[in-house]
Amino acid sequence: MRLHYGVWDGVVYDNRGTADYKEPEGLDLKNLLQFNNGNPVMTFISHRGFLVFHPHANLLFAMNKYYSTVKDNSCGKCTPCRSGSIIISQALEKALRGDPINWENLLDIARMMRNTSFCGVGQTSPVALIEAIKAFPGDLKLVPLPDMPWGGYEVMTAPCIEACPAHVNVPRYIDYIKAGRTDYATGVVLRHYPLVGSCGRVCVRLCEKACRRNRLEGAVDIKNLKRYCADSLGYTVDKMFEGAAAEPSEFSPRIAIIGAGPSGLTCAYHLLLKGYKVEVFEAQRKAGGMALVGIPQYRLPKDILLAEANTIEQLGGKFHYGRRLGKDFTLDDLFNEGFNAVFIGVGCAKGMKLGFPEDNEQIEGYYNGLDFLLQVERGVVEGEAPSFSGDFVVVGGGNVAMDCSRSAVRMTDGKVHVIYRRTEAQAPADPLEIKAAKEEGIEFHFLTAQKELVLENGKVTGLRCIKLREGAPEANGRRKLIEIPGTEFVIPCSNVISAIGQRIDQSIFEQKDNILFDKRGNISVTESLATSRPGVFAGGDCATGPTTLIGGMAQGQTAAESIHEYLTRGSVGFEPRSRMTQMIKKCNLLEETEPVLPTIHQDRQQMPELAPEIRAHNFEEVELGLTPEEAKKEAERCMRCYRLFGVVTQLPIPGFNQKAQ
Repeated sequence: MRLHYGVWDGVVYDNRGTADYKEPEGLDLKNLLQFNNGNPVMTFISHRGFLVFHPHANLLFAMNKYYSTVKDNSCGKCTPCRSGSIIISQALEKALRGDPINWENLLDIARMMRNTSFCGVGQTSPVALIEAIKAFPGDLKLVPLPDMPWGGYEVMTAPCIEACPAHVNVPRYIDYIKAGRTDYATGVVLRHYPLVGSCGRVCVRLCEKACRRNRLEGAVDIKNLKRYCADSLGYTVDKMFEGAAAEPSEFSPRIAIIGAGPSGLTCAYHLLLKGYKVEVFEAQRKAGGMALVGIPQYRLPKDILLAEANTIEQLGGKFHYGRRLGKDFTLDDLFNEGFNAVFIGVGCAKGMKLGFPEDNEQIEGYYNGLDFLLQVERGVVEGEAPSFSGDFVVVGGGNVAMDCSRSAVRMTDGKVHVIYRRTEAQAPADPLEIKAAKEEGIEFHFLTAQKELVLENGKVTGLRCIKLREGAPEANGRRKLIEIPGTEFVIPCSNVISAIGQRIDQSIFEQKDNILFDKRGNISVTESLATSRPGVFAGGDCATGPTTLIGGMAQGQTAAESIHEYLTRGSVGFEPRSRMTQMIKKCNLLEETEPVLPTIHQDRQQMPELAPEIRAHNFEEVELGLTPEEAKKEAERCMRCYRLFGVVTQLPIPGFNQKAQ
C-alpha cells in the first residue's frame, strides 16, 4: 500500500495516474498503513489534513465519521464550533445519502469555524474538510455503496492527554474546575484511577512538559489542579463510592491482586467496577505499596493515600494484609483456591547499594534508600520520627535521592549532601524537588562520583569522592564520564545513603510458577501485560523497573482491561486506543506546525508553601494547596488544545464496538 492522494500540512498529493510518486516529507507513512494486524488503513484524518491509502476508500464516508465525532465533542461554549459542527455533520450525512448539498456554503462554514472558534476542537478540526473541498471536490462527492464492512476509530486528544500514561482527559477536568464543579472534575480522573488526591501531590507532570502553554509564559499547573479537585470536595474520594459495591453473582470470576500499590489498587478498582470479585494480597500492614513507604509524609500525607485506597473496600473488594507471595502463598495456591486470574503488582522492594566491598556487611550509618525511607515512614506514622546525629551524604540524582535527602535534613543535627555523577540538567529528579532541596539547605555536588566508604570501627566517618568531566558522546547518546586526576576528596559524614536504584525481589517466585524475567530482572510481559504463565498478568515496578505513581496506575488500568478480555474471550484482544497512541507518537502527529494564536498573557499561579526554615524541621505537608480563586485563575490558562484523529479501516476493528465508543 502507498499514498493515493490527500492533503497534509497544506500540501496537495495526488499519485493516481502518475509515476512521479510523492508523499509528505518527515512523515513515516509505514506506521499509518495498518491499524491492527491484517487490517489496512484506508483513510487517515487529523488536524493536519487527510491521507487516502486505498483505491477503494471513500472520502465522503471518512469525513462523515470524522465530523460526527467533532459534533459529539464540541463543548457548546462558542457558537462557531457548536453550530458549525452540527451543520457540517448534518450536511455530510445528507451527502452520504446521495442528496445534493451546497459545498460552497459548507466551505464557508468550515472556514468560519476554524477562524473564530475558541479552542482546539473548532480551530483545527475543519482543516481536513476545507482542504478536501478545495483540492478533491470530485472525490468528496462520490457516494459509497451501502453497508460496506469498513471499520473506524476516532480519538479526541491533546498533547497533555497523550503525555499522560493513563490518558486522563486533562482539558475536560480543567473545564469543570472553571465551572466550579470539582466533583465532576474528580469524576473525570476517577475514570482512570482512584488515587486522585495522591497523584495530584506526587505526579511527575509529564502532561505539563507537553503543555502548549510552555510556548507562552509556562505550562498550566495541571498537577496541582488535579489535587485541588480532590481537596475541594470536602470529603475523601472513597466517600463517593459509599453504597456502590456491586453484588457479584456466584458465577462472577474471582481475581487475585498481589500487591496493594498504585498498580494493584488501580487494577482492582477497574475490575470491581466491571463486577468481578477481587481480593488483594499485601505483604505490609496497610495498602499503598511503595507510595506508602517510599514517598515521605511532607509530600504525600498518608491519611489521604489510605483513604483513597479504601475505595477498593467501598466497591466490595477485600484486603488480606501480612500475606507475602512466596512465603504465605504461591501462585499455584491462588489458582487452587478458585481464582480465575492473577495480577502481580509488587514493587521493586530491594534497594541497591553502591558496589563497595562492604555492601554485604553490617556497617553502622550505611543504608540503601528504600530501607532508610521505610524506617523514616514507620517512625513518622507512629508519631516519632527517627533522629540522627552528624552529616549525611546521599548518592543519586533521582526522586528517591531527593526524598532521602529532604527526609534526612528533617532528622539530623548535621548537614546533608547529595552527590550525582552527571550534571544538574541531566538529573532524573523533578527539577522542583531539586529546587526545594536547595532551599532547605541541602548541598549538591554534580559531576561527582563515589570512590569508597571511609570507616572507623565499623562506622561510617566519610565518603571518598572524585570529580568528573564529560567526554565524547557514547553509543547511547550520553557523554562519557571521565575522572579528573588529583580531584579526590572526602566528605566527612556519619551516614551514607545509596539511592541509585531498586529491583524486584525474585525470591518470591518458585521455578514451578513459570514466570520468566527479562534481561533487566523484571517480569517479562507482553504489551497487554500478560506474563509467561496463562492467566497471570503483571504491571508497575515489577514489570518495568521502578516507575512513577502515574505509570504504575496506567499499567493497572491496562491490566484490568486485559484480564477482562482474557476472562470473557479466552484471549487478550486488540486495544485500539493503544494503537492510536502509537501512531500519534511514532509519526509525531502532535508536532507544532503553526504558531500559537495570540493569547492574553496569564502568569502561572504560585503554589503556597511552608517556608524552608519552618518545613526543614518537621514532616508537615510542604505544599499548602491552591485556593478556589487561584485554582480558577490557573484553570482559565488552559487553551483546550484538542486534536481529533480518525481512521477508516478495510475491515471491522476486532473487539471494538463503534456504538459503545
